[in-house]
Amino acid sequence: MCNKKAYRWLAFTAFAALLVVPALAQAPPANPITCASGTACKKSFVPLFDSNGGAATVKDSLMEQTGGSIHFAGGVSAVKGGTAKKNTVFGSNTSTADLAPGGSGVFGQLSTTGESTVGSAWPFQGAGTWGDGGADSNYGILGTTDDHSAGIFHNNSPNNYYALYGFAEATGGTGLPWAAANGDGAGCSMDALGDLSCTGSKNAVVPVDGGKHQVALSAIESPKNWFEDFGSAQLVGGVATVRLDARFIQTVNTTQEYHVFLTPNGDCKGLYVNQKTANSFEVRELGNGNSSVRFDYRITALRKNYEKVRFADHSREFPLSRDGRIRPATK
Repeated sequence: MCNKKAYRWLAFTAFAALLVVPALAQAPPANPITCASGTACKKSFVPLFDSNGGAATVKDSLMEQTGGSIHFAGGVSAVKGGTAKKNTVFGSNTSTADLAPGGSGVFGQLSTTGESTVGSAWPFQGAGTWGDGGADSNYGILGTTDDHSAGIFHNNSPNNYYALYGFAEATGGTGLPWAAANGDGAGCSMDALGDLSCTGSKNAVVPVDGGKHQVALSAIESPKNWFEDFGSAQLVGGVATVRLDARFIQTVNTTQEYHVFLTPNGDCKGLYVNQKTANSFEVRELGNGNSSVRFDYRITALRKNYEKVRFADHSREFPLSRDGRIRPATK
Protein backbone atom coordinates (compact mmCIF):
# COMPACT_ATOMS: atom_id res chain seq x y z
CA MET A 1 0.00 0.00 0.00
CA CYS A 2 2.80 2.32 0.86
CA ASN A 3 4.50 1.46 -2.39
CA LYS A 4 1.38 2.45 -4.35
CA LYS A 5 1.19 5.80 -2.55
CA ALA A 6 4.86 6.48 -3.28
CA TYR A 7 4.36 5.58 -6.93
CA ARG A 8 1.37 7.93 -7.26
CA TRP A 9 3.34 10.76 -5.63
CA LEU A 10 6.25 10.30 -8.00
CA ALA A 11 3.88 10.26 -11.01
CA PHE A 12 2.19 13.51 -9.88
CA THR A 13 5.54 15.19 -9.32
CA ALA A 14 6.75 14.22 -12.80
CA PHE A 15 3.51 15.53 -14.40
CA ALA A 16 3.82 18.84 -12.57
CA ALA A 17 7.39 19.19 -13.80
CA LEU A 18 6.22 18.76 -17.40
CA LEU A 19 3.85 21.72 -16.93
CA VAL A 20 6.45 23.97 -15.34
CA VAL A 21 9.42 23.37 -17.65
CA PRO A 22 7.81 24.78 -20.84
CA ALA A 23 6.73 27.88 -18.91
CA LEU A 24 10.26 28.39 -17.72
CA ALA A 25 11.57 27.90 -21.26
CA GLN A 26 9.27 30.72 -22.60
CA ALA A 27 10.29 33.26 -19.97
CA PRO A 28 11.98 36.41 -21.41
CA PRO A 29 15.71 36.88 -20.89
CA ALA A 30 16.66 38.63 -17.71
CA ASN A 31 18.95 41.16 -19.50
CA PRO A 32 17.90 43.45 -22.44
CA ILE A 33 19.70 43.33 -25.78
CA THR A 34 22.76 45.58 -25.77
CA CYS A 35 24.17 47.51 -28.72
CA ALA A 36 27.80 48.05 -29.69
CA SER A 37 28.00 50.98 -27.30
CA GLY A 38 27.59 48.50 -24.42
CA THR A 39 24.29 50.02 -23.30
CA ALA A 40 20.72 48.98 -23.96
CA CYS A 41 19.56 49.69 -27.51
CA LYS A 42 17.40 52.82 -27.73
CA LYS A 43 13.64 52.41 -27.56
CA SER A 44 11.77 52.69 -30.88
CA PHE A 45 15.05 52.54 -32.87
CA VAL A 46 15.28 49.95 -35.64
CA PRO A 47 18.14 47.46 -34.90
CA LEU A 48 21.21 47.62 -37.12
CA PHE A 49 22.86 44.23 -37.62
CA ASP A 50 26.50 43.78 -38.58
CA SER A 51 27.92 40.32 -39.27
CA ASN A 52 31.54 41.25 -40.07
CA GLY A 53 31.88 37.82 -41.67
CA GLY A 54 30.96 36.03 -38.48
CA ALA A 55 28.18 35.99 -35.93
CA ALA A 56 25.77 38.89 -36.26
CA THR A 57 26.04 41.68 -33.71
CA VAL A 58 23.60 44.50 -32.94
CA LYS A 59 24.95 48.03 -33.43
CA ASP A 60 23.60 51.50 -32.60
CA SER A 61 21.04 52.67 -35.19
CA LEU A 62 20.23 56.12 -36.59
CA MET A 63 16.79 55.02 -37.80
CA GLU A 64 13.79 55.49 -35.51
CA GLN A 65 10.17 54.46 -35.99
CA THR A 66 7.60 56.68 -34.25
CA GLY A 67 4.02 57.56 -35.06
CA GLY A 68 3.92 55.33 -38.11
CA SER A 69 6.90 57.11 -39.70
CA ILE A 70 10.58 56.24 -39.98
CA HIS A 71 13.04 59.03 -39.15
CA PHE A 72 16.73 59.14 -40.04
CA ALA A 73 19.14 61.08 -37.86
CA GLY A 74 21.33 61.65 -40.93
CA GLY A 75 20.84 62.01 -44.66
CA VAL A 76 19.45 59.40 -47.02
CA SER A 77 21.50 58.51 -50.12
CA ALA A 78 19.64 56.71 -52.90
CA VAL A 79 21.46 55.53 -56.03
CA LYS A 80 19.75 53.73 -58.91
CA GLY A 81 21.57 52.09 -61.78
CA GLY A 82 20.38 50.57 -65.02
CA THR A 83 18.07 51.96 -67.66
CA ALA A 84 14.67 51.05 -66.21
CA LYS A 85 12.20 53.93 -66.12
CA LYS A 86 11.75 53.94 -62.38
CA ASN A 87 12.03 56.55 -59.66
CA THR A 88 15.15 56.72 -57.53
CA VAL A 89 13.09 58.20 -54.69
CA PHE A 90 9.31 57.92 -54.67
CA GLY A 91 6.90 59.50 -52.21
CA SER A 92 3.13 59.12 -52.37
CA ASN A 93 0.52 60.74 -50.13
CA THR A 94 -2.81 59.01 -50.71
CA SER A 95 -4.78 61.30 -48.38
CA THR A 96 -7.41 63.45 -50.04
CA ALA A 97 -6.91 67.18 -50.36
CA ASP A 98 -9.57 67.86 -47.75
CA LEU A 99 -7.90 65.58 -45.21
CA ALA A 100 -4.34 66.80 -45.81
CA PRO A 101 -4.44 70.43 -46.99
CA GLY A 102 -0.78 70.93 -46.08
CA GLY A 103 0.45 67.49 -47.13
CA SER A 104 2.63 66.47 -50.06
CA GLY A 105 4.09 63.43 -51.70
CA VAL A 106 7.63 64.60 -50.94
CA PHE A 107 8.51 67.39 -48.50
CA GLY A 108 12.03 68.86 -48.54
CA GLN A 109 13.27 71.48 -46.10
CA LEU A 110 16.57 73.31 -45.58
CA SER A 111 16.42 75.42 -42.44
CA THR A 112 17.76 75.59 -38.91
CA THR A 113 14.58 77.26 -37.65
CA GLY A 114 12.01 74.79 -38.97
CA GLU A 115 9.17 75.28 -41.40
CA SER A 116 8.58 78.72 -42.87
CA THR A 117 5.70 80.88 -41.66
CA VAL A 118 4.00 80.89 -45.04
CA GLY A 119 4.47 77.12 -45.34
CA SER A 120 2.97 76.29 -41.97
CA ALA A 121 -0.01 78.57 -42.67
CA TRP A 122 -0.47 77.57 -46.33
CA PRO A 123 -4.26 77.82 -46.86
CA PHE A 124 -4.55 75.70 -50.01
CA GLN A 125 -4.10 72.03 -50.85
CA GLY A 126 -0.73 70.31 -50.78
CA ALA A 127 1.58 69.37 -53.65
CA GLY A 128 3.33 66.41 -55.23
CA THR A 129 6.68 67.97 -54.26
CA TRP A 130 7.02 70.71 -51.67
CA GLY A 131 10.25 72.60 -51.03
CA ASP A 132 10.44 74.78 -47.93
CA GLY A 133 13.36 77.08 -47.14
CA GLY A 134 12.28 78.17 -43.67
CA ALA A 135 13.51 81.59 -42.62
CA ASP A 136 17.25 81.19 -43.10
CA SER A 137 17.90 79.45 -46.44
CA ASN A 138 18.08 81.00 -49.89
CA TYR A 139 15.58 78.92 -51.84
CA GLY A 140 12.57 76.68 -51.44
CA ILE A 141 13.24 74.80 -54.68
CA LEU A 142 16.37 74.96 -56.87
CA GLY A 143 16.88 73.47 -60.31
CA THR A 144 20.29 73.44 -62.03
CA THR A 145 21.67 71.87 -65.20
CA ASP A 146 24.56 72.27 -67.64
CA ASP A 147 23.01 71.51 -71.02
CA HIS A 148 19.23 71.20 -70.64
CA SER A 149 16.26 73.05 -69.19
CA ALA A 150 16.62 73.53 -65.43
CA GLY A 151 12.87 73.27 -64.94
CA ILE A 152 9.74 72.39 -66.91
CA PHE A 153 6.14 73.00 -65.81
CA HIS A 154 3.41 71.27 -67.82
CA ASN A 155 -0.23 71.86 -66.95
CA ASN A 156 -2.67 69.41 -68.52
CA SER A 157 -5.69 70.57 -66.51
CA PRO A 158 -8.86 71.47 -68.43
CA ASN A 159 -9.61 74.05 -65.74
CA ASN A 160 -8.22 77.53 -65.24
CA TYR A 161 -4.91 76.78 -63.52
CA TYR A 162 -1.48 78.29 -64.17
CA ALA A 163 1.42 76.22 -65.46
CA LEU A 164 3.64 78.41 -63.26
CA TYR A 165 2.45 80.89 -60.63
CA GLY A 166 4.61 83.17 -58.50
CA PHE A 167 3.45 85.21 -55.52
CA ALA A 168 5.48 87.64 -53.40
CA GLU A 169 4.17 88.95 -50.08
CA ALA A 170 6.13 92.22 -50.42
CA THR A 171 4.07 95.35 -51.11
CA GLY A 172 4.86 98.84 -52.34
CA GLY A 173 7.19 97.67 -55.09
CA THR A 174 9.84 96.39 -52.65
CA GLY A 175 9.87 92.80 -53.91
CA LEU A 176 9.87 90.96 -57.22
CA PRO A 177 7.27 88.22 -57.78
CA TRP A 178 9.09 87.27 -60.97
CA ALA A 179 12.39 87.91 -62.74
CA ALA A 180 14.43 86.33 -65.54
CA ALA A 181 17.90 87.24 -66.82
CA ASN A 182 20.79 85.85 -68.81
CA GLY A 183 24.54 85.94 -68.23
CA ASP A 184 24.79 89.47 -69.63
CA GLY A 185 22.31 90.81 -67.08
CA ALA A 186 19.65 91.34 -69.76
CA GLY A 187 16.13 90.27 -68.94
CA CYS A 188 12.82 91.26 -67.42
CA SER A 189 11.45 91.77 -63.93
CA MET A 190 8.04 92.37 -62.39
CA ASP A 191 7.73 94.27 -59.12
CA ALA A 192 5.01 94.08 -56.47
CA LEU A 193 3.05 96.83 -58.25
CA GLY A 194 2.81 94.73 -61.40
CA ASP A 195 5.23 96.94 -63.33
CA LEU A 196 7.01 94.93 -66.03
CA SER A 197 10.51 96.15 -66.87
CA CYS A 198 12.68 94.71 -69.61
CA THR A 199 16.09 95.60 -70.97
CA GLY A 200 14.86 94.64 -74.45
CA SER A 201 11.77 95.58 -76.41
CA LYS A 202 8.22 94.44 -75.63
CA ASN A 203 6.75 93.04 -78.83
CA ALA A 204 3.54 91.67 -80.22
CA VAL A 205 4.35 88.80 -82.60
CA VAL A 206 1.86 88.44 -85.46
CA PRO A 207 1.71 86.17 -88.55
CA VAL A 208 2.37 87.55 -92.06
CA ASP A 209 2.71 86.09 -95.55
CA GLY A 210 -0.13 83.65 -95.00
CA GLY A 211 1.37 82.42 -91.75
CA LYS A 212 4.80 81.61 -93.24
CA HIS A 213 6.51 84.16 -91.00
CA GLN A 214 6.03 85.64 -87.54
CA VAL A 215 7.11 89.27 -87.16
CA ALA A 216 7.44 91.53 -84.12
CA LEU A 217 5.64 94.83 -83.69
CA SER A 218 7.26 96.87 -80.93
CA ALA A 219 5.37 98.97 -78.42
CA ILE A 220 5.96 102.73 -78.40
CA GLU A 221 7.93 103.64 -75.27
CA SER A 222 7.82 106.92 -73.35
CA PRO A 223 9.46 108.38 -70.20
CA LYS A 224 5.97 108.83 -68.72
CA ASN A 225 2.89 106.60 -68.46
CA TRP A 226 0.53 107.68 -71.24
CA PHE A 227 -2.77 106.02 -72.18
CA GLU A 228 -4.26 106.78 -75.59
CA ASP A 229 -7.64 106.74 -77.26
CA PHE A 230 -8.71 107.40 -80.84
CA GLY A 231 -11.95 108.45 -82.50
CA SER A 232 -13.77 110.48 -85.15
CA ALA A 233 -16.29 113.34 -85.06
CA GLN A 234 -17.81 115.99 -87.31
CA LEU A 235 -18.05 119.76 -87.22
CA VAL A 236 -21.48 121.36 -87.30
CA GLY A 237 -21.28 125.01 -88.33
CA GLY A 238 -17.55 124.95 -87.65
CA VAL A 239 -17.86 123.61 -84.06
CA ALA A 240 -17.85 120.13 -82.43
CA THR A 241 -17.81 118.98 -78.80
CA VAL A 242 -16.22 115.55 -78.30
CA ARG A 243 -17.04 113.74 -75.09
CA LEU A 244 -14.33 111.44 -73.71
CA ASP A 245 -15.11 107.77 -73.28
CA ALA A 246 -16.46 107.17 -69.76
CA ARG A 247 -14.27 104.11 -69.17
CA PHE A 248 -11.19 105.82 -70.58
CA ILE A 249 -11.66 108.65 -68.08
CA GLN A 250 -11.55 106.12 -65.22
CA THR A 251 -8.03 105.02 -66.23
CA VAL A 252 -6.41 108.45 -66.70
CA ASN A 253 -6.22 111.80 -64.97
CA THR A 254 -7.85 114.31 -67.31
CA THR A 255 -7.83 117.02 -64.63
CA GLN A 256 -4.14 117.40 -65.47
CA GLU A 257 -2.49 117.75 -68.85
CA TYR A 258 -3.70 115.72 -71.78
CA HIS A 259 -3.05 116.17 -75.48
CA VAL A 260 -5.40 116.10 -78.48
CA PHE A 261 -4.18 115.69 -82.08
CA LEU A 262 -6.58 116.52 -84.93
CA THR A 263 -6.68 115.39 -88.58
CA PRO A 264 -9.41 116.87 -90.89
CA ASN A 265 -10.91 114.43 -93.41
CA GLY A 266 -11.90 117.15 -95.91
CA ASP A 267 -11.14 120.64 -97.19
CA CYS A 268 -11.33 123.34 -94.51
CA LYS A 269 -9.35 126.25 -93.13
CA GLY A 270 -7.87 124.02 -90.42
CA LEU A 271 -8.85 122.82 -86.96
CA TYR A 272 -7.85 123.68 -83.42
CA VAL A 273 -8.82 122.68 -79.87
CA ASN A 274 -10.64 125.61 -78.35
CA GLN A 275 -11.31 124.20 -74.88
CA LYS A 276 -10.48 121.09 -72.81
CA THR A 277 -12.32 119.87 -69.72
CA ALA A 278 -12.05 116.67 -67.66
CA ASN A 279 -14.90 115.09 -69.67
CA SER A 280 -14.74 116.62 -73.15
CA PHE A 281 -12.92 118.94 -75.55
CA GLU A 282 -14.20 121.43 -78.12
CA VAL A 283 -12.92 121.63 -81.70
CA ARG A 284 -13.34 124.69 -83.97
CA GLU A 285 -12.42 125.58 -87.52
CA LEU A 286 -9.74 128.21 -88.02
CA GLY A 287 -10.70 131.69 -89.19
CA ASN A 288 -14.26 131.43 -87.83
CA GLY A 289 -15.02 128.83 -90.46
CA ASN A 290 -18.43 127.13 -90.49
CA SER A 291 -17.81 123.94 -92.46
CA SER A 292 -19.16 120.50 -91.54
CA VAL A 293 -16.02 118.51 -92.22
CA ARG A 294 -15.34 115.20 -90.47
CA PHE A 295 -12.12 114.75 -88.54
CA ASP A 296 -10.14 112.15 -86.61
CA TYR A 297 -8.63 112.72 -83.20
CA ARG A 298 -6.03 111.12 -80.98
CA ILE A 299 -5.97 111.83 -77.24
CA THR A 300 -3.14 110.93 -74.84
CA ALA A 301 -3.52 111.33 -71.08
CA LEU A 302 -1.41 110.38 -68.05
CA ARG A 303 -2.28 107.09 -66.37
CA LYS A 304 -4.06 107.58 -63.06
CA ASN A 305 -1.75 107.32 -60.02
CA TYR A 306 1.32 107.56 -62.28
CA GLU A 307 1.16 111.27 -63.04
CA LYS A 308 4.51 112.12 -61.41
CA VAL A 309 6.48 109.13 -62.69
CA ARG A 310 9.13 110.02 -65.27
CA PHE A 311 12.19 107.91 -66.09
CA ALA A 312 11.49 105.54 -63.17
CA ASP A 313 14.80 104.11 -61.94
CA HIS A 314 15.07 100.30 -62.03
CA SER A 315 18.87 100.12 -61.79
CA ARG A 316 18.82 97.88 -58.71
CA GLU A 317 17.04 95.15 -60.67
CA PHE A 318 19.59 94.94 -63.51
CA PRO A 319 21.75 93.00 -63.62
CA LEU A 320 19.66 90.73 -61.44
CA SER A 321 21.50 88.99 -58.62
CA ARG A 322 21.98 85.26 -59.25
CA ASP A 323 21.19 84.41 -55.63
CA GLY A 324 17.58 85.53 -56.05
CA ARG A 325 17.91 88.86 -54.24
CA ILE A 326 17.54 92.33 -55.70
CA ARG A 327 20.14 94.95 -54.94
CA PRO A 328 19.38 97.51 -52.21
CA ALA A 329 17.83 100.72 -53.44
CA THR A 330 20.26 103.62 -53.90
CA LYS A 331 19.55 107.32 -53.90
